[in-house]
Amino acid sequence: AFRWRPLGDGWFSGVLGEYLVHIRRTEGGVEYRAGGADGAVDADLSELLCRYFRLDTDNISAIYDELCGDRQVATMIWRYRGLRLLRQEPWECLVSYICSANNNIPNINAIVEKIAETFGQEVQLNGDRRHTFPPAERLVADGAAEENLAAMNLGLQRAPNIIAAARRVVSGELGLDEMAGRGYDYDRVIEELKQIHGVGYKVADCVALFALNETRAFPYDLWVHRAMTQWYDDFPAPKRPAPTEREHRAIADWAAQQFGHFAGYANQYLFHGRRQEEAEAQLPFGDKWRGKFLAVPKEGPRWAALAEKYL
Repeated sequence: AFRWRPLGDGWFSGVLGEYLVHIRRTEGGVEYRAGGADGAVDADLSELLCRYFRLDTDNISAIYDELCGDRQVATMIWRYRGLRLLRQEPWECLVSYICSANNNIPNINAIVEKIAETFGQEVQLNGDRRHTFPPAERLVADGAAEENLAAMNLGLQRAPNIIAAARRVVSGELGLDEMAGRGYDYDRVIEELKQIHGVGYKVADCVALFALNETRAFPYDLWVHRAMTQWYDDFPAPKRPAPTEREHRAIADWAAQQFGHFAGYANQYLFHGRRQEEAEAQLPFGDKWRGKFLAVPKEGPRWAALAEKYL
């Protein structure tokens, strides 16, 4: 998700639907404040937040129990316990990941925020001013939308690709809400998304996993490529981090067999773990520090045993 900002004292600012939300972790859960066009609003966002954090469907302890039969994933869960998937708004997620190809996170953050500032509605809370993300209908109705998007330096062809995707959503050709409601199976979701110019397997898998409830989706990028080729001898590694259609199918089948219905959760733990490993290798004491605190357990116990031993 590309629109959360730290505010200090544990608070984060993000825009969910029509609300500007400030939220932070507390000892017993979370607390939040909501803002709208005229400032603070007294809105009960419990249902919205439960959906966003997938609290309504994902029993995280049961997911850990299922995934911790794999030693490497168990290790990552041990290190980074609490990392969860989000259920993002499908249209915003799609546009964000169209903008993500061959890009870095700071640039994606800036681009998505600029799209919201240009086409969305202002919302505010305690001096914090943000904008809602514009619906597809807003972009289609604005005759200058493609020109304005192009002026944001999105990169080659991204502006027309976003407008073309918006038209498919508005016309009903692309039923994002139907997909999110589990109206399609995984393979059909991926094929439908790939009909959009600028959407390949990686973007399609990201949207499927982060917005469309396809928890078996296994997005494959450079960091996942490094993780899988380093940690799994039997993984059907593609020749490059961007797999061909045949390689993508082999990866998806392998991940489903290895990790089951929650392959997407395994993917995120492996992705995060590999990135963190790279960052931690740059610490002053390098391998000595990592060897003491981040060693992979020699055995592959399930989550309950891991928790008893390490937590």
